[in-house]
Order: sequence, then C-alpha cells, then structure tokens
Amino acid sequence: MLNPFASRKRSFLVRVNPLAKIAASLVFTSIAFALQEIQTAGLVASVFIFLMLWEVKLTLRLILITIALLMIFTLIAVGLSQGDWNFAIANTFRLLAITLPTPLLSATTPPASLVRALQVLRLPSFLVLSVMLTWRFLPLMQRETTRIIEANQLRGIDLSRQPRYLVSGLFIPLIFRIVSYADEVAIGLETRGYDPDSPRSMSQPLTWSFSDTLFTLSCFGLLWGIFYV
Repeated sequence: MLNPFASRKRSFLVRVNPLAKIAASLVFTSIAFALQEIQTAGLVASVFIFLMLWEVKLTLRLILITIALLMIFTLIAVGLSQGDWNFAIANTFRLLAITLPTPLLSATTPPASLVRALQVLRLPSFLVLSVMLTWRFLPLMQRETTRIIEANQLRGIDLSRQPRYLVSGLFIPLIFRIVSYADEVAIGLETRGYDPDSPRSMSQPLTWSFSDTLFTLSCFGLLWGIFYV
C-alpha cells in the first residue's frame, strides 16, 4: 500500500484554489448529512468516487479493503432496517458522500498551497503552522509505518497475522520516529529564526484562474443535480 492518497501532480484539482476546494468540501459534506433519497446520495457519492479514482493514486489493495468495508456496512444496515435494501444502500452512499471530500481535499492540496490559503484568511500564525505541520506529517507517518512493517517482514514477522508484536514491532518504533521528526522540525525552525509573530510574505500569491472558475461551475452543476433529482 504505497502512497494511497498521493495525487497526480498535474491533476485538475491540484491546480484549483484551496479556498474553493475547502468551501466545496464543507458545503457538500453538510448537504450529505441531509441526503435521504438513494438517487441524490448516489449522485453525490458517484461524483466523489470518480474524482478519487481519477485524481488520486489508490492502490488495488486499498480499493478492495474499502469495498469490503462498505459491503459489511451495507449488510449491517440491512439487518438493522429489517431487510430494507434501499435504506441500506442510501446510507452507504451517504457515508461515502460524507467521508470522501476530506481525503480528496488532502490528496489534492499541496502543503504550500494550504498555507497560502490559510494566510489569506488571516488566521493566527500558530494555527497556520500547526495545520501545515500536521498536513506534512500525515503522509510522512504513513511512509514510516510502511517502512516499519516492511522491516518486520524482513525479520519474518507478519504483523497482520501476529498482532502480539504490534506494540513492540510497530507502535514503539513509530513513536520514536515521531519524536525524532518533531525534534528535527523544532531545530530547523530555531536555526532559521522562525518567528510566528513576524509578518508573512508570499512568493506565489493565490490567484483566481480558469481552473477555479471551471471548478466552481462544476460545483454549482452538482448542486443543481442534487436538487433536480
């Protein structure tokens, strides 16, 4: 499972203004909570599934695991609704519509673009720095987890089949790596004279482009489709 949320560098959504993507994610996630009909929930879920498959490099293993989990969720919903398949499928679509915008936004928004967007919003510096570090640390921790798992496999330990080694073989090494990275980041900020209270500047200011207009029109088109269906 390598870089499940890595986006294509030249994909359409990567070029879209992060503020537009954040606003669209908030709008569609909020709407998804209110979706009840299978047609509307299916429409929104289908759009996000297409974007995930088109814009993000998903591994076959991750796709199969996701499908299996969705099937389990659907069967549980069928059982709870006493055999109402329409209700179960609608809730599965709604679950996808609620959960997919966040990983899609994360995979298609470079950290530098996100920081520029947050600075435009005039958010506090400490909050911008925290978001930037968290945004960068998530894929880093994922790569470290993969490396640790592969190192265990070289030693003949399959953590998926030998869960008793999870703490000593995965969690403890991962915590040490996180602490090590945190120290390196702190030293890097100190040596570069980082001051959260100093005024910030942008080498590449955010601008409104044709991609942003096309993205916005597409969002309005999806909204029209939701209310029309």
